[in-house]
Amino acid sequence: MASKLISIIIPVYNEITNIEPSASKLLDEFSEFKDSLEILFVDDSSPDGTANEVERISQKYPQIRLVQNGKKEGIGAAHKAGYEASTGKYLLCIDADLSQSPKDLLKIKYKLDEGFDLAIGSRYMNEGKQIGKSPLRDIGSRGMNLICRYILGIKLTDCTHTFRGFKRELFEEFSDIINSKGHPSFQVEFSFFISNSGKKITEIPIYFKEREEGAGVSKISIKKEVPPFLKTILRLLKIRLIG
Repeated sequence: MASKLISIIIPVYNEITNIEPSASKLLDEFSEFKDSLEILFVDDSSPDGTANEVERISQKYPQIRLVQNGKKEGIGAAHKAGYEASTGKYLLCIDADLSQSPKDLLKIKYKLDEGFDLAIGSRYMNEGKQIGKSPLRDIGSRGMNLICRYILGIKLTDCTHTFRGFKRELFEEFSDIINSKGHPSFQVEFSFFISNSGKKITEIPIYFKEREEGAGVSKISIKKEVPPFLKTILRLLKIRLIG
């Protein structure tokens, strides 16, 4: 398989209604790269026919690829499976419901062009905004990021966000030491090792809009996220103190 310039990774689970709209909007926004672009939908064996929908859309758009992760281990595991299956020089990540803007994803690509190794779309820096998220989830997400910033020393305002882009060699360098499979532990771990390696990292302010009615259901649960997140924080803190 020929290598591409850009791989867009989209983990999916029961997202059948979002496949074609998200593919179409991303292809429109990245139209100048249509010959050097691939969009990978990473399916965790969705029972609603998501995989069949991706296959159907791939007949219409040759840039679309289906990656079957095989089992539901968490969004981090799905991301990693997508990274491993991709061929792009740049790996870009976005949610299937397009809670983040494809226009902002293109801005992240341009940050990589400027020489940054990792660029994240931040909901919490100046000019960033989060719309429609419940107060509990909003407080939980902000709290997690404060912990990462002040306990782990990750100099980012939104290191838990899946909306990011990075160079392929970055993943290849750190993939063997990233053990977390869930969210946000996977993103935190990835951000931690990169932040402490001297790589060039940056953020751009973005608007995050919670998925609208009829666009499926969020798979993220604060109750399920917190225990593995805290375990990850303690493990990474030990690494930071030792090293």
